[in-house]
Amino acid sequence: MFSDNYQKRKLIGSNKFVLLAGLLLVLSSCNWYIPYEDEFSGIGALAQGGVIEATGYSVIQSHSGSEPQQRLMAIKAARLDAFRQLAEVVYGTYIDSNTTISDLTIQDDVYRARVEGVIYGAELVKIEPISNDTYAVTLGLPRAMVNDLRLLYMRLVSTN
Repeated sequence: MFSDNYQKRKLIGSNKFVLLAGLLLVLSSCNWYIPYEDEFSGIGALAQGGVIEATGYSVIQSHSGSEPQQRLMAIKAARLDAFRQLAEVVYGTYIDSNTTISDLTIQDDVYRARVEGVIYGAELVKIEPISNDTYAVTLGLPRAMVNDLRLLYMRLVSTN
């Protein structure tokens, strides 16, 4: 009788140990997922060079009006192109494609790209003429602002 009770305790103790070891193994393999977390977050982001730059381009002659108006419109268009590139970095690009195949040959292949988002906090880095007919505008966005924009977007998406 004493040996049966001892063996039951020993069996229960070893089962508890195996269960505890399995639980620890499962929990140790879990990771916390923090979206868009990186080493450039926080107050020191600017000191660490945590600025994303995007450059937009526009050709002067592609705009209507007098030459000064064309130059101003080219600068504005280049600025908008830079904003679009920043939105691509922050939110990504939505790609839609459609391929038509007939007789095992591609008949039609169509790609569409769309970028959608809000960019705030971008600063003008420089406006420069690339040549006699093209302007380039560079915008900078602090990485901490990128994280804020992404988190706001994630909250908006999760509530809808």
